[in-house]
Amino acid sequence: MEQILFIDACMRGPELSRTHRLCRRFLEEYTARRPDTEVVHRDLSRCDLPLLTGELAQQRGNWGADHPLLAPAREVAAADLILVGAPYWDLAFPAALKVYLEWASTLRITFRYEEDGRQVGLSRARALVYCTTAGGPLEGQNFGFDYVKALGAMLGVPEAHCLAAQGLDIWGADPEAILSQAEQDAAALAQRL
Repeated sequence: MEQILFIDACMRGPELSRTHRLCRRFLEEYTARRPDTEVVHRDLSRCDLPLLTGELAQQRGNWGADHPLLAPAREVAAADLILVGAPYWDLAFPAALKVYLEWASTLRITFRYEEDGRQVGLSRARALVYCTTAGGPLEGQNFGFDYVKALGAMLGVPEAHCLAAQGLDIWGADPEAILSQAEQDAAALAQRL
C-alpha cells in the first residue's frame, strides 16, 4: 500500500481555504487512480507541536525514534509521496509549517551523515508536491516552495513540484477561472505521478 503524507498548513480550514481546495483536487485524482493509497493527514491548524527551542533540540538527541514529538520525522520518513498545502503568507508560508518541518528534520530518522561528512536523506518519498495560492503575483518570490524543495532534497526526496494559483485577489481577476485552471493542473500532475 502506498502512503501519501498530506501536510496541511491551510490555516483557514477546508471550507474557506483556496489552497485546501487545490490539495483536495490533487488527492481526489491521485486516490481515484490508486484506490489502495492511504492518506495520512496532518492538520497543522490543530497541531500542538511546540517551538523547537535550544533546550528541546538538545533533549531530542537523547530521545528514541518513538517519542511523540518525533511523529513528524516518522511521517516524512515513511511517506511514499508528500503533499504540502500552504497558502502564500508573507513571501513564504504559515509559521506552523516551519515548526512541523523543524521537527521532521531529525538526525537518524529523516537524514544521517556519512563518515566523510556527506548528508544522506532517509525519506522514502519519491516526490513532493507543494500547493499554494496567492492573492497577488508570486513574481519569482515563491520562497516557501524554494525552502520546502531544498529541505525535501536534504531529506532524500528526489523531485519537487509546485502547483500555484496566483493573482486571485487582483482587481478584475477571475478567481474562479484561476482556481479551476490550477485544479486542472493538479489533476494532470496527479495522473503523471
